[in-house]
Amino acid sequence: MKAFLFSTLFFTTNVASICFGFNVDIRADSNRDGIVDLNGTSDLDDKLSSSNFAGAILLPNIGDTDRRCSQLITNTTSSVELEACNDASDDIQRAPQFMAPLRTVPLPDLHPDSFGLVRVDDPVARANTRVFRRQGGQWVFTDSNFAFSASQLEAGLLLGIDARKTRTPNSTRTTGWDGRVAVDFTVYNGSDVATDRVILRVAPVLTHHHAQEARELLTTAGRVGENFFQARFLASLQNALVETRSRLPVFEFSDSRDIWAQDFVEPGYVSMPGPTGSVVLRVMIRSAQDDRPAGRQVFQLLRNTGRAAVQYLGSEYDQIDSMGNLETIPPYEHRNKRYPAGRIIMGRHQETVPYILEYMRAQELQDPLLLNTDCLAIGHVDEIVEFLPVNSSRGWTMLVADPMAGLQILQNIQRQGLGDIRAFSRMNDSEGNPSDLFQIPAGLHGVPSDSLEEVLSTRGIIEVNHRMATCIDENVQRLQEETGITDREIFRVPMMFRTGLTFPRGVGISSERNNSDHLAAALYPGVINNLVLSRSQIVAPKPWGPVVNGTDIMAAAAAEVYNRIGYNATYIDNWNSHHTWGGEVHCGTNTIRDATTQWW
Repeated sequence: MKAFLFSTLFFTTNVASICFGFNVDIRADSNRDGIVDLNGTSDLDDKLSSSNFAGAILLPNIGDTDRRCSQLITNTTSSVELEACNDASDDIQRAPQFMAPLRTVPLPDLHPDSFGLVRVDDPVARANTRVFRRQGGQWVFTDSNFAFSASQLEAGLLLGIDARKTRTPNSTRTTGWDGRVAVDFTVYNGSDVATDRVILRVAPVLTHHHAQEARELLTTAGRVGENFFQARFLASLQNALVETRSRLPVFEFSDSRDIWAQDFVEPGYVSMPGPTGSVVLRVMIRSAQDDRPAGRQVFQLLRNTGRAAVQYLGSEYDQIDSMGNLETIPPYEHRNKRYPAGRIIMGRHQETVPYILEYMRAQELQDPLLLNTDCLAIGHVDEIVEFLPVNSSRGWTMLVADPMAGLQILQNIQRQGLGDIRAFSRMNDSEGNPSDLFQIPAGLHGVPSDSLEEVLSTRGIIEVNHRMATCIDENVQRLQEETGITDREIFRVPMMFRTGLTFPRGVGISSERNNSDHLAAALYPGVINNLVLSRSQIVAPKPWGPVVNGTDIMAAAAAEVYNRIGYNATYIDNWNSHHTWGGEVHCGTNTIRDATTQWW
């Protein structure tokens, strides 16, 4: 049937059905059981619903099947062009497995000249969605002016719908879309006209939490000739995977020297019900840092069949916008609020909030919670808090950095008359080019040779750890208020902090935060900044604390905390690769996790 222009022959209505002499019926999976019910009434009650918990769902079909688009990216491809090409950027259906089904109830005994239209009348929704009909074994794009014949209507229409983009907020740069789309089905049968409507909404882009099983590990490639210490870190990481019997595949970013794999991308996903379970499209979220070149790899290297990428750019390279400043609390309910996919936490710096906050808020389901991380020089939430799955009624627990416990450990050793031992048990390296990080001559700070006595007498060291304890306690209180987690469910990891961390230019640290005498960073490598492999294994930075009777007391104290909740800590060295620059194992890695659990 050829397409006709029916510019005046359509209805806009807020009711499900209007008819003059007969009824028509278009249905979607409005009850979210993975099937469109044409024989019963199970999909009728929520036909016009479009909340997060009721009504039909569709997906943004923006993957890159067979890497068609990714292979076209060059160094001159603009940021706008990066996302302009994807599976839904034209009218060809390359990934029908990610379409949401639409069906019409068969209409017997129609007039031979009858015809029908399937329309999306709202201009924003129409621009952001695609409707397809099944024809000759193919999925064919169907615009709002295509006329279905009487014979097609009598058989019932087999349709699919997807979206060209995710939910987005209104901003000065883009026109937002809340993901809602109303699909109208109108049939002209002689002098009679009938119309029906079904509403769908684009699934929210969701971020992973640690209760989801790890599926793939991301890190940055280490080339011995370019970054000796990153290469050694990667080798240690691979050894840790063998030691823990982890079979995770490891993907290495290779088009950038940016070692912070946690920071320029946040793995996420969208999903909807399918007939055999969740239909999942992975979505890699680029950090909002427009001038951070490493983020381009999210589009160029990570996209593939069933794997998409999105970006919401607009910030300069500021550490507040790194994705290490975005973590996710596992699912919970509290005070009549439900977070079935978990809840995002992000850190603010005084009144400044992450640029991507409004994009994550537009997804609605994980309603980001802001913590105060302005006590930290870098200011990421992953420096002070972690959520791990455990066998409990809640299903997860919270771990937080505890500077007072760390201080007490060191002071106890001092009181035992051991103040003259080395505060840091790691020796300096005799190999490796000291200018291989960030191209800074003599850039590596090395390992201080200070005694424990000297560290504890360092000007301001006691005060900064007291300030950090206050800052962390305030954040713990906020998390308790928002989640209901109790003191008994919170475990404190001994750590120590210091000020005066100096950063090179061009890494997103403002002059006010650089070499600050009041903003803190980890003194010993922060164990809480670790890689969660499973429900029993973490890979953590070796603290290199004082050694007493052959034992690194900081490493032992932290491991004991994790052991209490059923986790084994495998330590690796990241002193020169990451700790020197204010980060640890978690900052240098990332994980793609299982996404089959239902959020609806």
